[in-house]
Amino acid sequence: MKAEGLSGGYGDSRLINNVSLTVEKGEFLGILGPNGSGKTTLLHLLTGTLPAKEGSVYLAGKLLADYKPKELAQIMAVLPQKTDQAFTFTVEETVAFGRYPFQTGLFRQQTEKDEAIVQEAMEQTGVADFAQKPIRELSGGEQQRVYLAQALAQQPRILFLDEPTNFLDLAYQKDLLDLIKRLTRESGLAAVSVFHDLNTASLYCDELMFMKNGTAGPKQKPEYAVTEQSIKAVYDTDVTALVHQSSPKPMIVIQPEKDSVKRQSIPFEALLQAGRDDILLQTEIPLRTLSSTPIGAGVSWSRTLIHKRLPDQPDPIEGLTACLSESGFQLQETCAMASSERLDRFVYRTYEDGELSVFICVQTGFSIWILINGYAADQFFIKALMAAEAERTKVLGDGGGTGDILIAATQTQQSENIEHRLNQLIKKGTAECVKEAAELFE
Repeated sequence: MKAEGLSGGYGDSRLINNVSLTVEKGEFLGILGPNGSGKTTLLHLLTGTLPAKEGSVYLAGKLLADYKPKELAQIMAVLPQKTDQAFTFTVEETVAFGRYPFQTGLFRQQTEKDEAIVQEAMEQTGVADFAQKPIRELSGGEQQRVYLAQALAQQPRILFLDEPTNFLDLAYQKDLLDLIKRLTRESGLAAVSVFHDLNTASLYCDELMFMKNGTAGPKQKPEYAVTEQSIKAVYDTDVTALVHQSSPKPMIVIQPEKDSVKRQSIPFEALLQAGRDDILLQTEIPLRTLSSTPIGAGVSWSRTLIHKRLPDQPDPIEGLTACLSESGFQLQETCAMASSERLDRFVYRTYEDGELSVFICVQTGFSIWILINGYAADQFFIKALMAAEAERTKVLGDGGGTGDILIAATQTQQSENIEHRLNQLIKKGTAECVKEAAELFE
C-alpha cells in the first residue's frame, strides 16, 4: 500500500493533513499517538471507508477508489475497535461471512474449501470450541477474537486493525499479536494497526509511525522511534526509556509525580548488622542494585543485602539460594553474596559531598558494598562497579581481591553533575577502605 498527501476528515473538518506512507509485504506497521491525533481517521482513509479530500491511496499498484467492493474485500480486511452484532448468528456463521467476497452464484453456498478456511481461522484465533454458540453470548474479548477470525477467513493481503487488543486479557493479547506477527512473517501478510500501548507496539511492530494533531512523522524502526525525547514531544508527558532484557526494542514507563516532601537519606551505618556468619542490611525503601554475584545479578530492586558465610558448600550459589530460602528471605527482593571465611572483620566509612553520601563497606575476601544516598542512572552502576574493581586492584594488585562487588542507590535525590561527584567519592572511598582492610586482615 502507498498513500500520498492524504488529507481528510468528517464534514467540513480536516482531521488528517498531508500524510504519506508505504506498507510493504510482510510488514507490521504500528500507528501511535495521543487521543484525538487522528489515528482512527487515518485508518478510515486508508481503507476507503472515509473518502479523502486530497491525496491518493494505492493498493497493489491500483488506486483504492478503482476497486469494486467485492474485489477490495478479497485483498483487504479490517478489524475495527468494536463491532455491533444486530443479529444472533453463531460464531461459525459470523466467521463464515469472511468468505462472502469469494462466493459466486445466486445462493452463494460455501464450498469445502471455504469450510476448511473458516475452520482454520477459528482454530488460529481460539474460538473453534464454541463454534455453535451465539456470538451475543460471548464476552467482549471472545467477540473480538471471532471478528479477527472473520477477517482472517478473507485471506487478505493486508489487514487493518484498530486497537486490536481492546477487551482482551493479557494471555489473549499475546496470542492475537503472536498470530498476526507469525502471519506477516510466514505468509507475507501486511498489517497496519492503531495502538495505545507503546510497549506492545514496540515489541511486535517492524515500523512505528507517530501522529499528533492530524500530522504524521516518518516511519521508523522501534529502536529509533521509541525514545524519551520523541515520546515526550508526542504525548507531552514525562517518561523514562528502559532496556528490554531479551529484545533491542526499548520499553517506556511513565513517571509519576514526585513526592512534594523530600525523602530522607537511609542511615546505612545504623542499619548494618554483622556477626561471624553474616553481614545484613535491610531497608523499607527498595534500593536500586547491581551485583557481580549471580544472586541479584543485573540491575534490580532489593530491600535486603546480605553476605553469608557458607564454609562447606561445593556449590556456593546453590547453597546460598537454599540457605536464604530456608531462612525466609524473599529472593526477588534480596541481593546476596557468599564467602567461606568468617565475616566479623570488616571496614566501613561514609563519604559525603553536599547532599550526596556514599557508604562503603569492605568485607572478607575484599568484597565491597557501595551504598549511595542519591540518584544514579542505570548505566552508572556498571561504571561504578568497574571503578571500584579498578581501585581495589590498584591497592592489592592483580588477584589480591576476589570478592564480589555490590552497588546500591536509594534513587531519592537527583541533582546536576551527580555522576562525576559520585565517581570521585567511590574511587576515593574504595581505595581508602580497601587499604585499611588490607592492614586489618593481615
